[in-house]
Amino acid sequence: MSGRSTPVAARALALLLLVGGVLGIVTAIMVGQRLLRAHWIYAIIIAAFIYLFAWSALTGFRLWRGDPRGWKWATILFAMQVPVLTVPGLSYEYYTGISTKIMGGHVGKHFDFSLGANAQFYLDTRIVHLLYGVNLFALAATVYLLLIRLRGHRARKTP
Repeated sequence: MSGRSTPVAARALALLLLVGGVLGIVTAIMVGQRLLRAHWIYAIIIAAFIYLFAWSALTGFRLWRGDPRGWKWATILFAMQVPVLTVPGLSYEYYTGISTKIMGGHVGKHFDFSLGANAQFYLDTRIVHLLYGVNLFALAATVYLLLIRLRGHRARKTP
C-alpha cells in the first residue's frame, strides 16, 4: 500500500485504532490503579492490556500513513475484535473504537452497540454461563482490509 494515498475508509479505521488505543490505555491505567490495590498479580494483566492498546494506537498511526505494517497489523487487530466469547471458566472480548455485536446464549441483549475501547480476558471458575457473539463492525473492517491488501498485492504482481 505504500506509495499510494490511504483510502478514506482505511483512514477512518486507522482513526478508530488510534483513538480507541489511547482510550484503552487511559482506561487500563484507571482500572489498574484500583485492581493493584487488591493484588500485585493484576499488574501483569494491566501491562498486557496497555501493550495491546498501545499496539493498536501505533498500528492506527501506521495505517493512517499507509505503512505496509499498518495494513498487516490493522487486519490482525480487527480480526482479534471479531469474536465475543464466554464459556465456563473463560471470557474474551476486545475492541477499539466501535463495537456492533450480535450476541447469543445467556445474554440480556442480543444486539449491542458501543463506542470507546474494551479488553476482557478472564480465567475464572465462577463464570458458568455460555455467551457468544460476533462484532459485525470488526468483521466488516477485517474483510475490507483483507480485500484492499489482496487487491494491492495483485496490482503489484501485474506487469
